Amino acid sequence: MTIFLNFLGSKVAKTKAKSFVCPNNDEDSWSEVTAKEYDANSKAHYALLQALNYDEVSRVINCTCAYSIWQLLITTYEGTSQVKKT
Repeated sequence: MTIFLNFLGSKVAKTKAKSFVCPNNDEDSWSEVTAKEYDANSKAHYALLQALNYDEVSRVINCTCAYSIWQLLITTYEGTSQVKKT
């Protein structure tokens, strides 16, 4: 999945490493950087949802950004650091 996100663009691939918080104000008043971050997050969010099956989508459907989906999938399939230690 990382390779596919890289294919979509470096900003898209970076969304899995940094959480995005959508601003509450009007979209017209967003800075250019915020608009690009929003676009990258939307692309990654869509790509992740399309790659998952129905059961996995139901697990992550309430996540608002690609980062939170990525973290939830890591925790689900690899476990937490505490589980790894045991």
